[in-house]
Amino acid sequence: MTSAAINISVKVPAELVNELPTPGNGRSRFILDAIAEKVARRRRSQWTPASARGKRMAQLLRKGRTERTPLLSEAEVEAELATRRGRRL
Repeated sequence: MTSAAINISVKVPAELVNELPTPGNGRSRFILDAIAEKVARRRRSQWTPASARGKRMAQLLRKGRTERTPLLSEAEVEAELATRRGRRL
């Protein structure tokens, strides 16, 4: 992953502009922190099957959870893929 930044521009209501830090005094960090906080508050929707087929699939997923854990790290996934592609033995 890269940590490159992308410039964006947004329209902010005048009453909120006065609440933002001034440019050069942490305005960007303030906005980034606010966005990160908002994203962290989001709840991930839990999948709940409605059909008989979906309920069977959910049951299979629950049974197979022990086989899938612990999950591999990103480096372990890359090593596994390299091995399967024959690039590393």
